[in-house]
Amino acid sequence: MPYTDDLEFEAFIHQLPKTETHLHMEGACPFELLQAMDPKKYANPPAFWDDDFRYESFDQFMEWYAEYCSTFFTSAQRYHDGMKIVLGNCAAQGCRYVETSFHLPVLLGIEDSGPTLLDAVRSAAPEGLELRIFAGMCHDDYRDEGIDLIEESLTWDGLDGLDLHGPEYLPLEPWTADVWGRARQAGKFTKAHAGEFMGADFIDVVLDKLKVTRIEHGVRAIENPVTVQRLVDEKIALDVCPISNLKLAVKGVASMSAHPIRQLYDSGVIVTINSDDPFFFGNRLSEEYFALKQDLGFSKKELAQVACNGFQIALIDEIQRNAYESELNDYLTDFELN
Repeated sequence: MPYTDDLEFEAFIHQLPKTETHLHMEGACPFELLQAMDPKKYANPPAFWDDDFRYESFDQFMEWYAEYCSTFFTSAQRYHDGMKIVLGNCAAQGCRYVETSFHLPVLLGIEDSGPTLLDAVRSAAPEGLELRIFAGMCHDDYRDEGIDLIEESLTWDGLDGLDLHGPEYLPLEPWTADVWGRARQAGKFTKAHAGEFMGADFIDVVLDKLKVTRIEHGVRAIENPVTVQRLVDEKIALDVCPISNLKLAVKGVASMSAHPIRQLYDSGVIVTINSDDPFFFGNRLSEEYFALKQDLGFSKKELAQVACNGFQIALIDEIQRNAYESELNDYLTDFELN
């Protein structure tokens, strides 16, 4: 595990009501299921679980992502089996609400339909965990068979939204703004990855063209004070994944103590913390909280506010939001916060 803490603080964080709003299904693949599938190939933990491991590039990450994910996620049943463990782990760490995404083009290579996959994932959620499911796609996926698939996804009742992910350096093609707009008209929530491997200017482009109110990562906004102020003024939330940023060697994150989430939080940006692709970083959501305390000086009170931010941006009605926030406040009354 990248981070541990004393028993009292670990207990505080584990039981803290919280959310996970940036979680990729394929990137969360439980290692025990890979081992059961191929005990010889997966006999040993992967090298990228080492605390000191750093990916050479996002391309290297994507190569390993494809290698591991394509071997397991071959059916709706596999998604159910994987997410039953993943979502169970979320609940065990105090999560009340989870947003998770799957890579939409996976459906081009399996026999199951989109609605079948959505039902399989939704049925994997433990009782009491509120789940929202997103279809993720890359900048260049609107082509060939992908066109019909993306268009069809806008009609799926069980799909809560769309997420643009993958290599940020690929051009943002014109189809994206059109699809994102029509997705919102169809009642889907839209968000996008930006500010991870491209700078603050790309965050501005995504905000201008896609009209999203949530950015996945977004940490390189810190490179431009104007962009940071825009996030504050427009109440744009960043779903940040600190350990992921460190292991992927995101520009400006040479160490956890250098992570810009501290500056973003202090500037008034709405930030949440999340685990991203826990299989590929060897992390758990709780360890993200430990890291913020140990290397960035976040207090219990500040971490509680970060947890509260997750409920404030959650795709729930105000009655449910108030209930979660009341639960969080009730929990905090037992602790001396500073």
